[in-house]
Amino acid sequence: MSPDDGSAIDLKRPLVAMLLGWLVPGLGHLYQGRRFKGVLFLVVVLSIYITGFLLGGGRVVYWSWKPGEQRWAMACQAGIGIAAVPAAAQSMLLNGVGKAAAAGGFMAPPVGLNQPVAESYGRAMMRRNPGLSEDDFRRQPRLRLWELQRDELSMWHRQLGRWFEIGTLYTMIAGMLNMLVIYDAGFGPLGSIRDDERRGGGAGKSNSSTSAAD
Repeated sequence: MSPDDGSAIDLKRPLVAMLLGWLVPGLGHLYQGRRFKGVLFLVVVLSIYITGFLLGGGRVVYWSWKPGEQRWAMACQAGIGIAAVPAAAQSMLLNGVGKAAAAGGFMAPPVGLNQPVAESYGRAMMRRNPGLSEDDFRRQPRLRLWELQRDELSMWHRQLGRWFEIGTLYTMIAGMLNMLVIYDAGFGPLGSIRDDERRGGGAGKSNSSTSAAD
């Protein structure tokens, strides 16, 4: 029931709505026919996420759970849904057998000190980081691997300054807001009143009115 006017809200299949709402903010509401809320959430939540992503130079959303390099912010950012999925895929590629992320390292985690990467990925890193050169890598010719002799995350912080933290905060807020959107899609508006509660409230008012009259 709507807490505003008491009208019925058809949640259809709540689990499907919640999944759709996680994939794309507001999509669960559009599936339920709640168009105004769906469009509102889509625009607002994605606008906050994209703003933070751009403020952080496209580097603030990445997946890293290596010891000492845990990206705890990702626990909140993941709430944004499909927009954060490439980060998980890039992390698996970079830390897997190939040692190279796709798409030039878009949304890939930073390379740590002495971390081996494929030669092709090392060259891609130099293209996106003008401060890097071949002298910053130690080569392993037989394995065709390069080991970075610097910490890429520290380089990002120096290049972006406070915008790295501001961008991180914006993307975290967007993810957490979408968790509330998902809840609304699955369980309805917060503070909704069920029919029996409404009837009970009405009965209580009637009784009090009768007592006052007596």
